[in-house]
Amino acid sequence: MTMTTFTFIERTLGFLFKIYLSREIGAIGMGIYSVALSFFFVLITLLTSGIPLVVSKQTATNKAESGGVCSAALIFELVTALIVCLLVVLFQKPIGALFADSQSMTLVIVMLPALVFSGVYSAFRGVLWGEKRFTTVSVVELIEQIARIVGCVVLFSLFSDKTTAVAASMTVACFVSAAAVALFYFLGKRKLKSPKAHFKPLIATSVPITLSRTTSSINNYIIAIAMPFLLMSSGLNTEQSMYVFGSCVGMALPLLYLPITVVGSLAFVMIPTLSEAYAKGDKKSVCSQIENALSFSVIIAAIILPSYIALGEPLGTFIYNNTDAGIFLKKSAWLLLPLAFENIASSMLNSLDLERKSLINYLIGAATMYVICFAFYSRFDMDVFILAFGLSLIMSSVLDVIDIKRRSGFKLKFFKPLFICLAGAYPAWLFTEYIHSIIPGTVLPIIVAGIGGVCFCALVAVIFGAVDFEMTMGRKSKKGKKSKTLKNRKPLMEFKD
Repeated sequence: MTMTTFTFIERTLGFLFKIYLSREIGAIGMGIYSVALSFFFVLITLLTSGIPLVVSKQTATNKAESGGVCSAALIFELVTALIVCLLVVLFQKPIGALFADSQSMTLVIVMLPALVFSGVYSAFRGVLWGEKRFTTVSVVELIEQIARIVGCVVLFSLFSDKTTAVAASMTVACFVSAAAVALFYFLGKRKLKSPKAHFKPLIATSVPITLSRTTSSINNYIIAIAMPFLLMSSGLNTEQSMYVFGSCVGMALPLLYLPITVVGSLAFVMIPTLSEAYAKGDKKSVCSQIENALSFSVIIAAIILPSYIALGEPLGTFIYNNTDAGIFLKKSAWLLLPLAFENIASSMLNSLDLERKSLINYLIGAATMYVICFAFYSRFDMDVFILAFGLSLIMSSVLDVIDIKRRSGFKLKFFKPLFICLAGAYPAWLFTEYIHSIIPGTVLPIIVAGIGGVCFCALVAVIFGAVDFEMTMGRKSKKGKKSKTLKNRKPLMEFKD
């Protein structure tokens, strides 16, 4: 709940910031910036995706060695960041030729210093993460979001080109977050120790994770290049294709990630806790965490789904003043389910030492998406993209579940809440549309209808047993009785219920 609260605040600020940006730089500017950002995320994922996760897992299992692991991570990250920055600067012309608009490469160069700061951030963050200092990590991420918003507003007054100001704000935010997390690290009386014994295991363990996460970022970068290209193959010019890409992927898709904030928080918290339980061989705790987390992810996504279908168009029009973004949001609302599920399932694979399986499953899903997209060459539109993207997530999720079941033997309990919530989705959709239609105004009907639709679907989930409060309370009461009679026995982990 702590993570969810902070992350919700952070995402809400980021969401409002996205609205502000879309109105300041327009759909075309958002398209240019989205392309640059997708390439930048390839670089930052290459540097920082595997390291903090490995540092957190090693810290969770052996806190005494965290100082040495952190030192090794710092050195590795800084050296790698400097090498990557140098290579990008040297080869900026051939790299820039891949972008639909040359201005995207300029934005990448402006954001390069953020790679160095992110390397520092990821090393210290990994230790705090492994120690389960979730509040501290959340505070730092909130500080970064605030720094980016404030920095962008200030830089808008200094730069004539507002897209360049947006890119510069990323560098400012990464510097502030690196300084903040380093401060929290040393204020906790933690020290850096000799890294000699930790380089090899750190690199060996992080490589599969880094490859998996980097592949994801590369995939997003390819999407940023391939989608405008495919749109042009169907008859649009460059400006029109960037408008469609910016309004759909740059504006509408971020709205889909906002309501599954709580699922992302759960995935973040589960990595050290599930890793610890797996390392101890506590199969009961491992299965309990997996079953509850998967069920939780589908319930959260499913009860929000009807409101997004019903309110997609008015949301896009009100928030972005862009009708196309609203239409795309409504059509893509069903992606909430596979997005939430794949998010939590892939995190579980990493916690269960199945990083290579996670990479393979993701690649199979991505290949599925591109086969579908290019099968519609010259007839491609964003409806095809929605279908292809959704099927890729479903494919990866199915493969993830198969691998998790083989490793842990958990039961497929998430099917029951999934079917119940989906059965209640249609009446909840109609109920939400009806509430929206009878309330006058612009903002109030969206708020009231949205809350009403979520509550309607949540009530259906509770009434028909998707959420089993009785079973949860029963487990807690039994644990309480056992603790009174077996005082000297160490109880099972509290988080499993």
